[in-house]
Amino acid sequence: MNKTLLCLYNDMFLSLKQGNCYIGKSIAKPLFLLSLFDCITSCKLRENQIKCDDLHLKEKYGEYSEHYLNKAPVVVPYYHLSSSEFYHLIWKKGFIPILNRHTPSAKYLCEHLQYAKLDDELWELLQDADNREYFRQNIINRYLSK
Repeated sequence: MNKTLLCLYNDMFLSLKQGNCYIGKSIAKPLFLLSLFDCITSCKLRENQIKCDDLHLKEKYGEYSEHYLNKAPVVVPYYHLSSSEFYHLIWKKGFIPILNRHTPSAKYLCEHLQYAKLDDELWELLQDADNREYFRQNIINRYLSK
């Protein structure tokens, strides 16, 4: 395990840009990350390609959203997590997106986006259950503990 990379990505996770919502700061991005970790754990996400219409990811995100009373649909963190250095949107060949602060529709993303992906180094770190748990606990402690 590369401790330097682990610390680097942990710092990135703990300094996510959060939007505002009806209860203060949005927790959509942290919930999305927890959902990703769960999909990796259950082998529902086997490669570093996060599809906008992934049913398992939507289901997990929905469960977390219900538990934490999050009202943001999954498309919000799916798209806006790209403001983080470790998460990248891979658009279809030849398509040049018009990027702005507004969340595009799920239909728009599915039509024009191939997938989202994590840094390859982060993806490798997340293949280890202990690393996922380390990130999970830090995200919960930072964003979801009252």
